[in-house]
Amino acid sequence: MGTWLDAMEARARLIHQEILGAQALARRAGADPQAFTEPLYQELARYYRNNFSYALLADHADLIARYRGPGVANREPPVSLVTTLFGNLRKEIQLVAKAIAGMEEKKVRWPADLDPQLAGVTYGSLVVGMRVPRPGDVGADGQAVLPGVSDDLYRAVQTAVQSLPAIPRLIQDGQISDEIYEQFPDPAVRDTVMVAARRLAPSAQNKAISELFLSGPQPDANQRPAQALTKQSRQILGRSLNTPSSRRLKSNGEFEGVVREVDLDARRFEIRGRGASSGMRCIYEPRYHGQIVGMLNAAVRVKGSYEAAADEQPRLVRVEQITVTRQPGQQLDLEVES
Repeated sequence: MGTWLDAMEARARLIHQEILGAQALARRAGADPQAFTEPLYQELARYYRNNFSYALLADHADLIARYRGPGVANREPPVSLVTTLFGNLRKEIQLVAKAIAGMEEKKVRWPADLDPQLAGVTYGSLVVGMRVPRPGDVGADGQAVLPGVSDDLYRAVQTAVQSLPAIPRLIQDGQISDEIYEQFPDPAVRDTVMVAARRLAPSAQNKAISELFLSGPQPDANQRPAQALTKQSRQILGRSLNTPSSRRLKSNGEFEGVVREVDLDARRFEIRGRGASSGMRCIYEPRYHGQIVGMLNAAVRVKGSYEAAADEQPRLVRVEQITVTRQPGQQLDLEVES
């Protein structure tokens, strides 16, 4: 039995003990035990009905998304809405996986088209569980779905996906709490997860979904109430991502590497190579937007202010200048400046 089912069964056992105690009390009082305990049996039935399907789903998922809003208020939401929500969640898990893989020391690409696995669906709002495929999992074609992916890389991707529920709890008083730096000591991972949370949060144009609650495979040990991602959360995360804390910037630097992954929507790319051996996430200015799409697999030199991880390795750079030192498949220098 998994963690969520264990917790649920522990609560159910307490209700059963209350029923036994109520039955004994009724017999001593000469009352009908069944009539005396009927409210407790109703409570037990409600408890299983409201919690069992969720607990079963949560024990098999790395990320659980509970959507609330007019569009999913009943058990028969429009198929187009459900497929859109599934698609958005699928895309963000894929992007997180690709970003984490792109920053690894070893040259291993996470398969770009690899689907997260559906752990289950339940209702009462719309609840979806997604699971990151494991090394050794076999696809419908009988082939391994993650060839060459190490256990360490898999765990890094899984941990990043499972950490998404922390983000809404760290939005406090209209801003991101400084606690986020302790929870995500690697600035590149922090930025990756924040970008994903922002895009998953309901947008101003989305009238069907008003709140998104995220949870992971471990129940909150502190029993804190869940916090939702909302339209306001999206705005707060957007401001924070566009204006990183100057207190976290270590210094200015110059780094060289090969462009591995590009996220045009978030204005981010990853480089790896000399000066960025374990991978580095770069934030670029809008003026470079037109050139970035053609830089995939190009060798570049970037200059800008950076944040470092605990080992002092630069991991997140706010780029001020990009120089292409080698085009993909070519051996010529080209400087890209505004």
